[in-house]
Amino acid sequence: MHILVFGGTGNCGQAFIPDALHAGHHLTLYARSPSKFPRDVRDHANVSMVQGEFTDVEALKEALSKGAEVLVSFAGPELPSKGMFMTEFYERLYQLVPDYSSIRRCIVLSTASFKVPEDTVTWKWWIVISMISLLGGTCYQEINGLSRATSSLGGNDIQWTLFRVPNLTGGEAKPVQASYLGDGTDGLFVTRKSVAIWVLQELEEKKWVDKAPCLSNPGWI
Repeated sequence: MHILVFGGTGNCGQAFIPDALHAGHHLTLYARSPSKFPRDVRDHANVSMVQGEFTDVEALKEALSKGAEVLVSFAGPELPSKGMFMTEFYERLYQLVPDYSSIRRCIVLSTASFKVPEDTVTWKWWIVISMISLLGGTCYQEINGLSRATSSLGGNDIQWTLFRVPNLTGGEAKPVQASYLGDGTDGLFVTRKSVAIWVLQELEEKKWVDKAPCLSNPGWI
C-alpha cells in the first residue's frame, strides 16, 4: 500500500515506519523537521518526504497529492495542551482529502477520553479520564474534537478507524487486545511497538472499520 503518515517523528511513528517499510509499503512522511527521521528512512527507495507545518495548507495538498490510498496518523495533542490546534489540523486536513487525494481509509490515534456507545466506563477509566480532563489543559477537548472529525469521515465514503490508546510504554511488541471500555479485557497499558504492529495488521484485516477500539496488552490492568 501507499500510506501517508502523520506524526511519524513521535515514538509510535518511529516504531511504525520500519515495520511498514519491511512489509513492503510505500510511505509519504509529512513532518515539520524531516531531519528527525533516521538516515536509512530518509534515503529509503519507498519513502517520499513532505516538509510542512500542520497549518501549511499548500504542503498538506502536496502530501495528499502523492498518491497514497491510506492515511495513518499518530499525531495528537501534547499533555497538557493549550487551544484546539490538533482538532483544527484534522478538520483542515479532512476538508482537503476529497479534492486532493486518493485516500479511502484513515487510521488515526485517539484515547479513551473519546467515548463510544459500546463503552462502559468503569471506575479505573473514570479516574484516568477525570485526571486528563482536570489536569490536561485542553487535551480532553482536543481528543474529542479530532475523534469526532475522524468519525464523521463516513459521510464522504471514507473508511475510518480510531485506535484508542491507554498509557503508552516502551518495550517489545506483545499481543494486543482490541476491545471496548469495561468489557473486562481493557487494560491500561500498551507498548508503542505493539500499537505499530496492530495498525499494520488492521490495514490488511479491516476488522475495525468505522469503529473505535481501545488497545491494550493482555494481563495489564
